[in-house]
Amino acid sequence: MKAINVNIQEFAEKFNQEYEFLYDNYDRVAGYDEAVKAFDEACKNEKFAAFVGEFVKFRGDIISSDREAAAFMFALESMGALEDVA
Repeated sequence: MKAINVNIQEFAEKFNQEYEFLYDNYDRVAGYDEAVKAFDEACKNEKFAAFVGEFVKFRGDIISSDREAAAFMFALESMGALEDVA
């Protein structure tokens, strides 16, 4: 069973879109700080951490910046999977 039920390829594409949007707007986006904090807090959740690990493995790179953390949460929310980590 997958940690979070989303297609990892589609998630990666959405993550990249969200990251680019944040980059283009210098991270001045409503909910940015909250998304970063939510990512940090959600990493304490075993199911969420497993999905982060799955994504890191797929992507070949860790989530190492606040912008990446925010993009991760925005992508998860836009795909309707944020409630899967509750």
